[in-house]
Amino acid sequence: RWYGQFEQSKMREVPLVDEMHDLLSARIPEQQGAAIVHGDYRLDNTMVGDDGTVRAVLDWELCTLGDPLADLGLLMVYWNDPDDAMASLAGAGATALPGFPHRHDLREMYAARSTRDLSGLDFYVAFGYWKLACILDGVYTRYAKGAMGSDGAAWEAFGESVVRLAEASQAAAGRLG
Repeated sequence: RWYGQFEQSKMREVPLVDEMHDLLSARIPEQQGAAIVHGDYRLDNTMVGDDGTVRAVLDWELCTLGDPLADLGLLMVYWNDPDDAMASLAGAGATALPGFPHRHDLREMYAARSTRDLSGLDFYVAFGYWKLACILDGVYTRYAKGAMGSDGAAWEAFGESVVRLAEASQAAAGRLG
């Protein structure tokens, strides 16, 4: 789905997105059962109570059935640690502030509460970066064609983000066992 969207909307070549599609397609881990997958799971798609617990999950337009590690992998993409060289989108998020756990802590908390094997999680992190690259390339194309207004600085930043996200996907894929 995401590669088809990327192919239909692109107006320039981004070879690393193509390469990562081929690599990820060849390395899909065995699914550990099916569950409802949100598809865009991140802190800003939740409502959090005063006690820090998630009270509601919003924005279900990308939901599907699949391996829930896809949501955990994407959460890892959006979750910023204080020392991250590159935030996923538009600067560091709230999770880089004091009081938020680091990614490795999230992984450990998930592992402690789940029976799922997390050995394939890096695939889903790589897939999350790649998926965002495909989505942002579509945004880049709409801006470049004038469909989103005329602020040239905004669409150029989206184009640069596509490349950085593809590079982050490649780096995460380099950790695959």
